[in-house]
Amino acid sequence: MDDNRLVAVVTGANRGIGKAIVRRLLQQTEKPVIVYLTARKVDRGQVAFDDLRREQLRVSSELAHQNELRFHQLDVSDLDSIRAFIDYLVLMHGTQCMDILVNNAGGVVKCEESGNTSTNPGSTVRTCDPDTAYKSVHMNYFTAVNMTTLALPHMRRRGRVLFMVTALAHLGIFSGDLPKVLASDDLDLTRLHIIENGFVSSVGKGTFSTYGFPPMPFAVAKAGLIAYARMLARTNAGAKDPPDPSPQRRPVEAL
Repeated sequence: MDDNRLVAVVTGANRGIGKAIVRRLLQQTEKPVIVYLTARKVDRGQVAFDDLRREQLRVSSELAHQNELRFHQLDVSDLDSIRAFIDYLVLMHGTQCMDILVNNAGGVVKCEESGNTSTNPGSTVRTCDPDTAYKSVHMNYFTAVNMTTLALPHMRRRGRVLFMVTALAHLGIFSGDLPKVLASDDLDLTRLHIIENGFVSSVGKGTFSTYGFPPMPFAVAKAGLIAYARMLARTNAGAKDPPDPSPQRRPVEAL
């Protein structure tokens, strides 16, 4: 049965948007799908799994049989954890084991040391101290890039990779040459890493504004993801899929 179903992976899916994406995938009726709800903490992931499974059975036992929910621990900040998870997917579904990857894990870093512990993103995205800059870029940019880089060789034909970003991450928040560089078709991953690491370094030196960065670590990290997504789109723009013998094998349009 696995061979005829899509395989979708959602990172950071134990709550919030990630959990809602898993719920929506389980509700779609276009194509049978196995949805992997992943979370860093096993106990929280298991609670989310149990909640969504109960919802499934309450709404439609038939749909619950078609769309299967599975849970697996995954810490996207740990390369060994990512590799172990992908190894598991390969074991269960073969080398080409993913149709959909939703990079949702991440979030706004709370600055407890500065006294700002608000859960309102609007009050924290503009906090720009070295610790916040490092954690924000690592949590929201590098983890998603690492997850995607390791997953790409295992994506099935016509697979889809999605990144959760924010409207704050637009080119208008940057100044100088940065908007042009980030939007350039010549931008590669090495240069993008240099930009993100350069932001963290410049925050530590207090020179970030000199280089065109805003005091918004969360937005800078997400802008990096947008540039990375454009890079992936350019890289794969010329790739042509061979005729698919199974017309059923196509991405879920609900996404």
